[in-house]
Amino acid sequence: MSGKAPDLLYPKNYRKQRETVLPQAAVQNLKLEYIAGALCPHHTEYALKILSQLNTDPAVISYRQDVLEDFINVPELEGVLFKSLHIIYNNAKSVYARVGSTQSFFEINENLEHLGAFIECMEICHGFYEKCYDRLKSEGVRGVATALEDKYNSDDYKDTVKEVAELKRVMGNGIKSATFGINFDELMRPSEVALLSVGTEQFREKGLFERLFSKENVVEPVSNIYARKTKDGALSDINQRLFAEIDALSGDYLRHFNTSMKSYFDTNIDFLLKLEPQINFYIGAANLISRMRQMKLPVCRPMIKDRDSRTFTVKDMYDIAFANKMYRDVYGSGRVSANITVNDCVLDDSARILILTGPNNGGKTTFTRAAGINLVLAQCGLCVAGSSAEISPADNVFVHFPKEEEMGVNASRFTEECKEFADTVKQADDSCMVLMNESLSSTTPGENLVIAEELMKIFADMGVRLIYTTHIREIAMKKDEINSEEPASRMDSIVAECDENGHPTYRIVRKMPDDRRNARDIFDRFGISYREYLKNKKK
Repeated sequence: MSGKAPDLLYPKNYRKQRETVLPQAAVQNLKLEYIAGALCPHHTEYALKILSQLNTDPAVISYRQDVLEDFINVPELEGVLFKSLHIIYNNAKSVYARVGSTQSFFEINENLEHLGAFIECMEICHGFYEKCYDRLKSEGVRGVATALEDKYNSDDYKDTVKEVAELKRVMGNGIKSATFGINFDELMRPSEVALLSVGTEQFREKGLFERLFSKENVVEPVSNIYARKTKDGALSDINQRLFAEIDALSGDYLRHFNTSMKSYFDTNIDFLLKLEPQINFYIGAANLISRMRQMKLPVCRPMIKDRDSRTFTVKDMYDIAFANKMYRDVYGSGRVSANITVNDCVLDDSARILILTGPNNGGKTTFTRAAGINLVLAQCGLCVAGSSAEISPADNVFVHFPKEEEMGVNASRFTEECKEFADTVKQADDSCMVLMNESLSSTTPGENLVIAEELMKIFADMGVRLIYTTHIREIAMKKDEINSEEPASRMDSIVAECDENGHPTYRIVRKMPDDRRNARDIFDRFGISYREYLKNKKK
């Protein structure tokens, strides 16, 4: 195969640009390690690396989207590549493990078996090429299929097929002898050895060395010298030295043979082995999509908008990490769909900053996390959890989710949070996304409101996309004041709703919070209301 090896993550001749590595807080709070494990159980670190690096180039994102669609729309692709890769990978590991080995000529037979398995895989890939190539749409997968077909049609591969068949024929008949060519030094010590041929019949005791030396030689034949045995049948000391030297030399031969095998694998299939984690990544992504669809949840290819539009719009959005965790429970119970509420999330010119309020356990954190996850998935070139989506790439995602044990008034924690937000302000730009979940709750409500208002004004002026989940509803009341300054990002309010009985519906709607209704819902839910008190008192 000539030219640059195919790649499933980047277009041919693409010059890689520096990609932003997500902050560790974003990786942790967006559950990216869990998602990476769901995608690639055996290449989790590799998948996490892809998820953690924000690619902002629409051409790269589109390239990956096309590749993923081939894995989804051509199911034979998974079977061919998955089977072939694992056979080749396991064989290659065995071959590589023997580099430098001098153990046994039996290894030659085993390596021939590995080559035979490689040939079988090439036949499978050739059959796939003839049957399915026209159905492939992506540049990446077509590149891999073409590279394999070029290798299949190469003279080098055809010669290998013939040689392996002949060697297998010889090996299959059983090797009883081997002919070595031996060079001696000036002291008649073996200095070099090479395997000349193998045979299915054993040599006569003295036949080999008799053919090496003329019988007219006046000196004693080497065959006589090296064939002497002691009375008990054991080899003489000189023979022991001879065979020790031949063992060492034949070991060099085996080492050379095994190194040559590795070189063959490097030359012919190394590109495919390097693609293994990429292929597993796409197979995992296609399988994750399949699981969502089995649960009747929508997934879609997002439309990637230009950076300057700073859009994030997902219809019927949900948290795909949460949904994947439910998959086993759903199918274990025999149900055909998951009880997951989907919501629209719109960050555009009408409002790029959303203040999310509502009762506890109403789905606020899940909604906020889902937005971050879907942004990351979109920029990796994967499908997002929603029925439709338009997303502008972000240069970075800043996530501020205090840990549960850190909740409550805590002066030192509040100071630390302020430092974290100061760093975020320094690093963020108008393309970034900021996700805040009960941030600044480590101080009093009054101080929380003051600091939060200042942050919202700063982020609004910067033009970031932001979702802020908070219990301080007064922040939402500041939207008209902040919007009056005509900032780069306008602000609006969204609310996690409850039903008439005060139970969460997990629906997130764009409206202003109702302080009296929210308070009454909480009181009723926990049985702490003056109305209930009077009702019980009369009893």
